[in-house]
Amino acid sequence: MSKKLLMLISLVLFVGCASTKYTWNSYDDNLYAYYKNPTQKERFIERLKQTIVKAEQTGKIPPGIYAEYGYMCFEGQNYKDAITYFQKERDLWPESQAFMDKMITNAKNLMAKQT
Repeated sequence: MSKKLLMLISLVLFVGCASTKYTWNSYDDNLYAYYKNPTQKERFIERLKQTIVKAEQTGKIPPGIYAEYGYMCFEGQNYKDAITYFQKERDLWPESQAFMDKMITNAKNLMAKQT
């Protein structure tokens, strides 16, 4: 095998691996900004929602993104939306089922106490 052919194959493999399987948008930058300044929680939540909308448009939803948004809803005592997003995470990522089912149960119990 010639050097040029080997380099070409390596380049093609590298480019193939470099493409992302999920639509993360600026998630990591937004999370970092939130960790540095937790008072900007609402801004982070809005940006997280934008990440979800864009990911849903491409069909490349990252693992954990629904769960994180659901947890933000849970912390804000918006249990109905928390349950919705926990269910979306569970349905899309079956390996999260045990944890998401527990979070759904917790949210339902807290929602029942509100009424």
